[in-house]
Amino acid sequence: MGGGLGPVGEPAGLEGPPLSKQSQDAHNEEKPLYSQGYVRYVLAVMFAMMIFNTVDRYVLSILLEPIKRDLDLDDRQLGWLVGFAFTAVYALTSLPLARLADHGRRRSVIAAGLFAWSLFTSATSLAQNFLQMFLLRMGVGIGEAAGSAPGQALISDYVPRERRARGLSIISLGAVAGLAVGMVGGGWLNEFWGWRVAFLVAGLPGMALALLVRFTVREPPRGWSDGATTPPPRERVMEVVHHLLAIPTFRWTVAASATALFASMGRNLWEPSFLIRIYEMGTGAAGTWYFLSSPLPSALGIYLGGYLCDRLSRRDRRWFLGVPILGQVLSVPFLIAFVMWPESHRIPLPLGLPALPVALLFSVVASMLGSWYTAPFLTIIQNLARPSMRALAAALCATFTALVGHTLGPLLVGDLNTRFEPIYGEEAIRYSLLVVVSAPLLSAAFCALGLRHTRRDLATAA
Repeated sequence: MGGGLGPVGEPAGLEGPPLSKQSQDAHNEEKPLYSQGYVRYVLAVMFAMMIFNTVDRYVLSILLEPIKRDLDLDDRQLGWLVGFAFTAVYALTSLPLARLADHGRRRSVIAAGLFAWSLFTSATSLAQNFLQMFLLRMGVGIGEAAGSAPGQALISDYVPRERRARGLSIISLGAVAGLAVGMVGGGWLNEFWGWRVAFLVAGLPGMALALLVRFTVREPPRGWSDGATTPPPRERVMEVVHHLLAIPTFRWTVAASATALFASMGRNLWEPSFLIRIYEMGTGAAGTWYFLSSPLPSALGIYLGGYLCDRLSRRDRRWFLGVPILGQVLSVPFLIAFVMWPESHRIPLPLGLPALPVALLFSVVASMLGSWYTAPFLTIIQNLARPSMRALAAALCATFTALVGHTLGPLLVGDLNTRFEPIYGEEAIRYSLLVVVSAPLLSAAFCALGLRHTRRDLATAA
């Protein structure tokens, strides 16, 4: 999901042509009065938007087991619900909504999408069968396509290049926080009041937040944080797509992002079921342990990845992909240990708390290392794109990664669960997850293939 492309530490001959004295004066005179406090407010609102974007997307994951019982579904159907039902519509609507955001008011697109996906999430509480659940998850996908990509483009015009990785990490940190809120909150709401109440509570606050986005977030001039002095020209969609796909670093980053998401979504969307089946936890306990061992350390890893990228990319722009390579490769042994460690190995805790499964300690380390890629990937996509195409660039990347990662990852685990169950019983989910948690190695390989193009492509874009 760093930005070290500012003047600090920029190698000679790699920056774009400087503004003339007259252009610099005009730029300063026309500069909007966005105080640091207001910029922080906008980042906080975008953080909250991404929380609900992720809560509404992933609350289903912690509720799979009670929904499976109540609606009489199998794991293959659950795989379709957490994967394809959402992703198919998300992929179809991401590009047109991003195009609308690039040439309209991004805050309005975000607000409308936030209201829509929150409404569909609340309505999911009324579903009575697989088909109704499937259609409502498609509705959530329509709305959420208006969230992340326009949000990334908006933040990029509030935050300069030299701090952009940390600024864009707000998107990923909000997603991690939403994952935590959805899992923990959804799990305990189900324990006390059932899964239908959990969907209702997950959706309603987002509609109020949509009004806050619409009426308090200002629309910054496009390209302002990059020193643009004139509005960027409009370009046709296919011209933008052709321009972006002609950039080798863009292509390899998209491929690396897709395989990274394949691993993380295959694991994250089924991990609560893994804890429930293997460790015999309730939904509340599974959501809580999941939060402590996965989203919480991932938040630290996301910020650390952005920080390392901002610092190291000032010396060498290849660190935009170097940081993800390190994190992905180092995470795989810990992911495998988490999935395969014996269930009986537990650490006693004081105060009468339930014993801690040793496997969760491996999950903590894997989650922190495995999330290093998020901020660098988001930032390199924004830095390669021109200001007039930033939302479309983010959406193009998100569409492909969603089709590969969000659809195939959960769907494959669900299908393998069904195939392995006659052999391994409840242990089948271990071997299904083992397939997807090895995918970060492929993501690292794609990053390595992009390294030799990175400096040249970013210099051309700058």
